[in-house]
Amino acid sequence: HYPINFVTPGIMLPGALMLDFTMYLTRNWLVTALVGGGFFGLLFYPGNWPIFGPTHLV
Repeated sequence: HYPINFVTPGIMLPGALMLDFTMYLTRNWLVTALVGGGFFGLLFYPGNWPIFGPTHLV
């Protein structure tokens, strides 16, 4: 299993990019919190796949 300090930045990168992109498009903190936060949550689980995928190969 991987140490948490190696895994955390890679997990949060897709969601953080969507938060930044939402703020760039809307320039509104409320819309960024609602829409970008939703994107962050939706992309949190798929963000793990490239990191943990090689450990699940047969």
